[in-house]
Amino acid sequence: MEMPDQQQFTTTGGRRADRAPFEASVTFRAGTRKAAVRVRDISPLGARISGVYLVHVDDRFFLTLPGLESIEARVAWVTDFEFGCEFAKPLSPVILEALMRRAH
Repeated sequence: MEMPDQQQFTTTGGRRADRAPFEASVTFRAGTRKAAVRVRDISPLGARISGVYLVHVDDRFFLTLPGLESIEARVAWVTDFEFGCEFAKPLSPVILEALMRRAH
């Protein structure tokens, strides 16, 4: 899927940051597809998501996290019912902390 002004992602061989448990319903948007999904855990660099099917490694999409504008991400890995994503721009520690407070 092509996106205008496509952000370059760095491919990694594994997780580069510890993820914290995080439960929130968010909006997933890829082209004309839009769905409510669940974030299961999150780090400044990415998240684990459930609830979207038929995504593939390297697909690009947007997530709308609580209280934030949409952020661009790339699918890093996929299992039957979940996938991991890498954010185009890392979340700042301040933003991540605010998200964690809202979730609890």
